[in-house]
Amino acid sequence: MSNSKLFLISIIVLLACFITNTYSAPTVSNSVESDQTSADINSDFESEEGLSPLELAAKRKWVKNFPGTNYKWRSKCRSWKVWHRREWRTLTSRQQKKYTDAIKCMFTKTALTTPNAPGARHRFDDFCSVHIRQTDHIHLVGHFLPWHRLMMSVFEEYLHAECGYDGGIPYWDWSLDAGITEFPNSPVFSPTGFGGNGDYIPVDPSNTTGVFFPGRTGGGCVKDGPFVGLNINVGPGNSTAYNPHCISRDLVPDLSLALTPQNVNFTLSKPDFYHFDYYLQGEDFFRTGFNFSEFGVHGAGHFVIGGTLGSMGSQYSSCSDPTFYLHHAQIDRLWWLWQMQNPSVRLTEIGGPIDPVPLFGPVPTPTRNVTLDFPIDLAELTAPWNITVGDMMNTVGGPLCYDYI
Repeated sequence: MSNSKLFLISIIVLLACFITNTYSAPTVSNSVESDQTSADINSDFESEEGLSPLELAAKRKWVKNFPGTNYKWRSKCRSWKVWHRREWRTLTSRQQKKYTDAIKCMFTKTALTTPNAPGARHRFDDFCSVHIRQTDHIHLVGHFLPWHRLMMSVFEEYLHAECGYDGGIPYWDWSLDAGITEFPNSPVFSPTGFGGNGDYIPVDPSNTTGVFFPGRTGGGCVKDGPFVGLNINVGPGNSTAYNPHCISRDLVPDLSLALTPQNVNFTLSKPDFYHFDYYLQGEDFFRTGFNFSEFGVHGAGHFVIGGTLGSMGSQYSSCSDPTFYLHHAQIDRLWWLWQMQNPSVRLTEIGGPIDPVPLFGPVPTPTRNVTLDFPIDLAELTAPWNITVGDMMNTVGGPLCYDYI
């Protein structure tokens, strides 16, 4: 071989070594440009394993220094930041356990709301205490859906920032389990899910402070699953005084017949926000003397789990049961589905009264209607951010960054 050829080969080898040494171990900056457009790193819902340091930094940037800063004013939602909310049964067993473990983690974090909710002892209490205190102003009103979207989103962020959860809040499509025999056998109520019913406790229909539901099957503390033995310290009912108690369930399978695909489609068919929200909340159920054919999917989803004595059956403290978040993720998903039918109009369409509609009697003509600039908050959990209904309209805009699949 000639000397010139040997020299050329040597040069090529040297260049290859230089390229390999230069690019095989890139230095990762601590900051990530907000215009990052890498593949959706959250599509691996199960874990952060396999992500590069750059991808990890990108994924975690938007929760940096949380809580206490940057929820309202974080950078614009990008495709690689979107948290995907999935139906519970589509998750792997590992993903399901990650979520229930994150919920249990919330029971270990010191409460932030104790000055105004003296019973609160942990972060799960915090969210429930806010719901209890605001219940009279966030139900049967036009801002019912935006307020609960805010609650779900902030709860999701706390799961990420304080408990290391790496996915979106799952939802429970209860229409897949509608049926008297199907409902109690839903995977949601399995021991590896959220646990099942409580022991049956007899109730005198003429002497109960709640709504009596024929066909109720429980009432006692949950007997299996990840939340056995955990105490809620606020409630039950309209109280934030210290009162430790278990998570209780009183399943009413008959009520699942109000959660059928037909009822869901009926709700989604409403042509404007006012009527969509009105039927979703099920206001006619109370006004027609507890006519179960008028039960909206929101109320039915609560009482089918909570019945007469269970945690989910309380308008105030239904947030005591972790299934509250599965259910309200589904309610938020229905709103999202309704919006996506005509997003150019419905992402800004809001309406309904500011003052709660009375449960009984004729529906009054509202004197004050909700608008996009109407303020909403979660008390101590969102102070001092200034949040409006308009901020909650688009799940991938403003301070929100999630979708449903």
